[in-house]
Amino acid sequence: MPTADVVVIGAGLAGLSCAAELVARGARVYLAAKGMASTHWTHGGVDVAALPDAPTTRAGLLALAAVDGHPYATLASHVEPAVDAHASRLAAAGIGLTGSLDAPIVRVPTAIGALRPAAFLPDAQAPALEPWRGEGLLIVGFDRYRDAWPGYAARNLALADWPGGPAEIRPVTVELDGLERLHNLNARSLATLFDEDPWRAQALRTIEGAIPPGAWRIGLPAVLGTASHQEVLGEARALLGRGAFEIPSLPPSVPGIRLFEALRAAILGAGGRIQVGFDVVHVERRGRRVAAVHTEAASRTLRLAADRFVLATGGIGGQGIRAGVDGGLHEQVFGLAVTAPPPEQWFSDDPLVPHPIETAGIRTDEALRPLDAAGSAAFENVHVIGSALAGMHYLGERCGDGVALASAYRVAGALAAGSVVA
Repeated sequence: MPTADVVVIGAGLAGLSCAAELVARGARVYLAAKGMASTHWTHGGVDVAALPDAPTTRAGLLALAAVDGHPYATLASHVEPAVDAHASRLAAAGIGLTGSLDAPIVRVPTAIGALRPAAFLPDAQAPALEPWRGEGLLIVGFDRYRDAWPGYAARNLALADWPGGPAEIRPVTVELDGLERLHNLNARSLATLFDEDPWRAQALRTIEGAIPPGAWRIGLPAVLGTASHQEVLGEARALLGRGAFEIPSLPPSVPGIRLFEALRAAILGAGGRIQVGFDVVHVERRGRRVAAVHTEAASRTLRLAADRFVLATGGIGGQGIRAGVDGGLHEQVFGLAVTAPPPEQWFSDDPLVPHPIETAGIRTDEALRPLDAAGSAAFENVHVIGSALAGMHYLGERCGDGVALASAYRVAGALAAGSVVA
């Protein structure tokens, strides 16, 4: 029967970061999750806050912190140290993180030719944050790779409102050797090929040969290796120029996989344990305390006992909260009270604006312990982090990553300072 100081439930950015911070501070940690979370879908950077009227990320953060009930109302001061800690963990894994809370909001290109605001990006994407100084943008695609569309992206970007953007936007499709043999050509399979030398060297020379004369930044699909990413990125920039950068496309997200693997390695390397692939099916309660959770296993349930439990299963998007046939919303592990607008107000009339249901989540006290319907702590030794927290439009406000990191950092620090860590 595994025992730990802390059991973290959920393997998204919040859960992984909390577990990594705890083990770094000396806690015995067991992380359990039913499956991979948003890391495998997203761009691998950190979105903290991006509001239309806020010129910088910090300005957006402070504006959200002034909103009653927003997670940043209690977490704002933890964002900067949490991002710094996250950047240090990634740097130790060979993945740099570039950005600043005080820099102007920058819009960077996506694989479909849209522009999205960005705060912090992995170094492989970082040239997209730099001001354009007369260069053109060359968007590269690969023949038979259907998850990046250079012509479509270039057309859309040429029509986009992009003040100060590139002088010219041009697509190019490159035919790389050996792709015709692959029946499932996705980002991960391409990244695996880029990990291999000499295939990588030949592929980069082929891309170099397709670059037209002129000053260009080269936008590549985000497939520049996984296990050998740092080496691949260095070779790519040596041949294509320091402005070569990755543009994430459809899942599976290679930058997100790199992020997951970096945090996973940090947890395991410091003695933590991880189990992914099984739901929590039972919770042992002792009054207002949780004694253990049981997860599915191969032949019988696995009992995980701990002093503290951290819920990081996500909100609506992560299926940590689900709607029932009764018209209510239900937290899936501990049966916690969910704060949400009434069902008739869940959705807006415009599908392209944030929906009120996005704010659904768990209300907590100052220690991020979940509150019951009466406003008291539902459990004394359970803490809620990440997008399971109520009160934010994590997509529209682009605050989900910042809330995940800040809440994980706050809870880990509080638990490490208490009796949970010897």
